[in-house]
Amino acid sequence: MNTLTAVPDARTDVALWLDLRRTAHETTHPVHDVLPPASGTRRSANGTAVVGPVHSLTGYRRAMRDLLAGTTPTTPAHAVEYSLPAVDALVDARLDLIGGCEAKAMRSRAAIAGAHLLYDALQRDLRSPQWQRAMDDGVPAPTLLWTTHSGVGPDRGAEYAARCLFTGTAVALTPGALRTFTEDTVVTGPTPLDLAEAHRVIRALDWFGIRLDELDSPAA
Repeated sequence: MNTLTAVPDARTDVALWLDLRRTAHETTHPVHDVLPPASGTRRSANGTAVVGPVHSLTGYRRAMRDLLAGTTPTTPAHAVEYSLPAVDALVDARLDLIGGCEAKAMRSRAAIAGAHLLYDALQRDLRSPQWQRAMDDGVPAPTLLWTTHSGVGPDRGAEYAARCLFTGTAVALTPGALRTFTEDTVVTGPTPLDLAEAHRVIRALDWFGIRLDELDSPAA
């Protein structure tokens, strides 16, 4: 059985969730919340409503507009899901079509760069007059939920998590990735160098004609 409790280590700025949507395996490691096996509901075990997944700023902004318009003090807390492997898969497919050593060197870098964009947007949105008024009225502040899936393997899932420890957000891991993350991963959290690298990746992808903020557009 899963234990829903605070994670008793240095990762306390980020909520660790267990993602059981694609697997029946569980874990005894303490987590903050659980995404239960697919059952037609988009609620976590603790009642948080999950929106998305989104893959870009476009999808994130659409989700936040909908939440601002439709959330009341009596509705549950919301988490906007950002699927890290899905973003890398979308961008890597375009890079593979472009071909060449330069394009190959940019593979598997888009998701983390996009996570920095979304986190920066969330921070700015929650400081906006519109969200400040809503939160003053009792509307719960939404958060970002970084997710991986079993297809990328536990090591890659743990690597994604280690690079998305943004304060006040949540990261959902499969049982294998959670075990690797909590037992084997040295965690430092995002640094100014990580942010600088994210912006370098964004500029490089833009040079290839790939704009991360358009991955959720109708043409994506």
